[in-house]
Amino acid sequence: MKKLFVFIITLAFITTLAACTPLERAGMSDQERRFHDVFDHLRDNHYKQLDEDDFWDGAIRGLFDTLDDPYSRYFSEEEYEQYRSSLGESFVGIGVTVENVDDNIVVRKVWSGSPAERGGIRTGDIVTHVDGVDHTDKSFLETILAVQGEEGTEVEIGVKRLGVAETLFLTMTREEIPNPTVEHHTIETDTIKLGYIKVNSFGTETAGRFKLALSEMEAQGIEGLIIDLRDNSGGSLQTVLELMRVFLIDDGNPLFTTESYTRGVPTTTEYQGGAAEPKPYDIITLINEHSASASEVFASAMKQHGGYEVIGMPSFGKGTMQTPHSTTALGGDELHVSTGIWRTANGTWVNKDGGDQKSVMPTIEVEQNPYFAAHNIFVDAGEVLGFDQVDPQIAHAQSILNALGYGDIRTDSYFDQDTEDAVMAFQAAHDLDATGAIDATTAQALTEAFLNYRNDRANDDQYQAAIGYFDD
Repeated sequence: MKKLFVFIITLAFITTLAACTPLERAGMSDQERRFHDVFDHLRDNHYKQLDEDDFWDGAIRGLFDTLDDPYSRYFSEEEYEQYRSSLGESFVGIGVTVENVDDNIVVRKVWSGSPAERGGIRTGDIVTHVDGVDHTDKSFLETILAVQGEEGTEVEIGVKRLGVAETLFLTMTREEIPNPTVEHHTIETDTIKLGYIKVNSFGTETAGRFKLALSEMEAQGIEGLIIDLRDNSGGSLQTVLELMRVFLIDDGNPLFTTESYTRGVPTTTEYQGGAAEPKPYDIITLINEHSASASEVFASAMKQHGGYEVIGMPSFGKGTMQTPHSTTALGGDELHVSTGIWRTANGTWVNKDGGDQKSVMPTIEVEQNPYFAAHNIFVDAGEVLGFDQVDPQIAHAQSILNALGYGDIRTDSYFDQDTEDAVMAFQAAHDLDATGAIDATTAQALTEAFLNYRNDRANDDQYQAAIGYFDD
């Protein structure tokens, strides 16, 4: 907590500066006077005439920048509400999954039955406006916060769509959108019945939903379990501890250990198992390069303490833990400060920057289907990609065509005859004009077909490897 203590003292000092008289300032150090002079000069003379509150906000964020720690963060009240909602089982919005592509906010998925689907938003649309305000130059977070709002209120979304020259303005009503942190189903092969639980994040309701899902599947007679932590960036350490205690016994050895600091004094804490006995079936944990923090705590404990297999790729490598902090002075704002590290059951610090090892290593390494790394295609209205052209979007199309089974063509961005033949075959199969060239309509169809390919578990090599482990 030393950094946090320094931070609070600094805020108190900065606030005092604003009220100081010239005589009082004379007794300040050179650093104190330097800060005060810069603050006053920018406030009074910069042409933008920013409000003082903007400077205070910048000063606070500058303190965090000095830490050179991407995991210590200052949340404004709005940012904190956005973060908090991501750990719950639902949020208020329009029901889309978006990604940042070349500074464009692109709709990757429209949730079934959502306001966005009813309002006419499609996969591949680029969000440009919210309630009449141009967001093309605003940050990703600013746009997300603008789209969200109170349940039952209307929001107008402006989108740029492939094949449509004008911006489309679509109105929809915000509503509560399910955001499940736990998903599950059973898998029946010729030889075994398995349970599958996907944990998307370790949120406030995750433990209860996880235990309920597990009980349902155990009642169905599962003989093995797959716990999927891929793309899980973490969450509550208390939640992950509660889940580990479902499977791992207290044998006197820690599941993991934390080393934290309070006013500069280190404290070491060991966390023990809680199960009376191991489960009567084998368990696989799936991880990938985006499994981080609490996901890594769980996977390492299952591997080192429980002796279970971990399948996938080396994890992200985030061995620090963040403690939330709020004060009356902060209002609705909140600080998340890295106050310590965690170590695995055998005492290893897993951290990609300076740790004993960079990642939690799977016991069985399985690479993901390489086609999953392909990109969606974005072709502007009126643009056509065709024979003898070179363009990065052509490489994306070539990878997708290979994934969908339309040949084994080059993927180096050059549109050759084999590419034209593959495009023509795809167009014919999807009732499009078989021109052999990629216009906006063909690009949209390729993108949608690729998303369907990725959502088909038969193409998920790591998922299939986990099933294959039990079948062998």
